Amino acid sequence: MGIGRWRGVFLYVHLSTALITGAFITILGITGSIIAFEPELDHLSHPHLSYVSPGGKLLTLQEVGDAVSRKFNGEPIVSYLLSESPNLSLEVVLPRGVVYVNQYTGEVLGVRTRGQTVLGFARALHIRLASGDVGRTIMQWSGPAMLVSLTSGLYLWWPGKRFRIRRGWGSKGFWFNLHNSMGVFSFLPLLVVATTGTVIGFEDQAAKLLSKMTHPVAVQREIVTRREVPAGAQMITADQAVAVALAQMPGTIAYRVQMPRYGGAYRVNLEDPRHNVLGGRNLITVDQYTGSVLSSTRWTELSAGEKVLAANEAIHTGDVLGTPTRILMWLTSIIVPVQVVSGLLIWWHRRKTPAGG
Repeated sequence: MGIGRWRGVFLYVHLSTALITGAFITILGITGSIIAFEPELDHLSHPHLSYVSPGGKLLTLQEVGDAVSRKFNGEPIVSYLLSESPNLSLEVVLPRGVVYVNQYTGEVLGVRTRGQTVLGFARALHIRLASGDVGRTIMQWSGPAMLVSLTSGLYLWWPGKRFRIRRGWGSKGFWFNLHNSMGVFSFLPLLVVATTGTVIGFEDQAAKLLSKMTHPVAVQREIVTRREVPAGAQMITADQAVAVALAQMPGTIAYRVQMPRYGGAYRVNLEDPRHNVLGGRNLITVDQYTGSVLSSTRWTELSAGEKVLAANEAIHTGDVLGTPTRILMWLTSIIVPVQVVSGLLIWWHRRKTPAGG
């Protein structure tokens, strides 16, 4: 098959991929740009719930919990989500929703029910088209489709190697040059986004493959079940459970505490600020009566396969190096819909141009 014939095949694949999956790839790009800064956007959209003025002594979790219980008639607490920053409020999860509390004064700032939010809808679109298994499958295969589009586009760009935009705004030549220029300059970050997204989409299959390749050593992790309450025993507080967990992993920061009623024991999630990629994957389970450690899962104990998948997720979200890589992933996500739209405009202009014109 000659070079011209091969070029025709790649052009057909490139165009067909865009026409069939362009809408879904565009959704991935737009929602991905939103998710890249989801926490910040959430805080900005609910400033009266999110922000507090630091000052005074921090209340204990017990004191915060008592304030919430008085406000909501003793409704049981599911978990505490500790503040990531001194100027952000502490969150208390109840069956009805999330309560926001000023951790310095105990003031209940408000509550958000479990209804769908705009940011939650964007995430649901990104993962499963805000629908069920069919939507999830479509978005899974949109990742490989994006890889096909990128590789076929690189093949088509290579002979001419166009870098500059030489035509006037809105013309066929303008969209062609824009598509080529943006495609080549963003090829590597787009390739990273598409590859890591594909791995996330097929994570179960990737986990099995990595397990076969790395032969992980089994780590015994106790499954905590409900036990008989010792006679006369009193339950320790959430603050005491956090202290026990922190003693197990010095230098870490507690960011979530699940109450025993919803897990049979205190479950304290810890983050190691010295490790951006895997630092948040630590869990200490503490007996609610004796304060003894029932089980622990530490990021250092993760198998090679689990570490690879965690690193892949961190790269995809931009968390791997913090704010700079998050900004890079945000910009890359924005480029995705631009490439899809410019490519479709090229096709549309060619479709309207008479043969031989």
